[in-house]
Amino acid sequence: MHRFITPFVFVVGILALFSSCVPLKDSIYLQGDMAVKLEDIEGQYKTEKEDYLVKPHDLLYIRVTSLDERSSAFLNNDAGFNQIANNPMSASLLGYRVGLDGSIDYPFLGKIYVAGLTLPEIARKVELAASKYIDQSGAIVKLLNDNITIMGEVRGPGRFLLNSEEISILEALALAGDVTDYANRRRVRLIRKDGDTPKMLIIDTTDERIMYSPFYYVKPGDVIYVEPHRLKQWSLSTIPLGFSMSLVSASLLIFSIFSTN
Repeated sequence: MHRFITPFVFVVGILALFSSCVPLKDSIYLQGDMAVKLEDIEGQYKTEKEDYLVKPHDLLYIRVTSLDERSSAFLNNDAGFNQIANNPMSASLLGYRVGLDGSIDYPFLGKIYVAGLTLPEIARKVELAASKYIDQSGAIVKLLNDNITIMGEVRGPGRFLLNSEEISILEALALAGDVTDYANRRRVRLIRKDGDTPKMLIIDTTDERIMYSPFYYVKPGDVIYVEPHRLKQWSLSTIPLGFSMSLVSASLLIFSIFSTN
């Protein structure tokens, strides 16, 4: 019995060398005790979500409203709105594209400078411009290119439309089906374009302090790349079955030679 158990343990040890067990600690998001650490980190990290500032090439949906919809109908493209609802791909043709000079050209209202403004600020600007034609006007402004790209070690990579104004990086990963077993949660790359210069930040999603970081909430246009774990290349599941059996046979042969000697 002892002669059987010893080579068995030897083979298991060889196979364990090629396996890729990720420690449980590396698989948990937001580790730590907030009740203990809150006093230490409070004030060091920005706790409020930064408002998105419109920039050139953004695509805006704008609708002017009033108490009498017939009065504001000439300022809106209702048919276009219905096309966007039925076919999101038509948004690029029916939205208002922000030009390189930071403005949009709105029918009857002329050029409106919007770059560097938040969506509510743009709505107020459109409302003010429309007040020259109609009384008690209002405006609704939304971002049509409101999407992010998620790739790397996630179960469903792709481009995703943001269905809320507040999406955290963890919620964004959930949109892609969460990370795979081989994902390195300590090295999630966030690529964000600030002006004409892209910036990249490596985020440790196991660190609870990211909830107080200005990068905790994603912005339209963000690219998230989840790095693979170094041990992925040694994963036993990626080794062909024939090779695995040959490895076991060779291990037993080597052990038997050394044990007889």
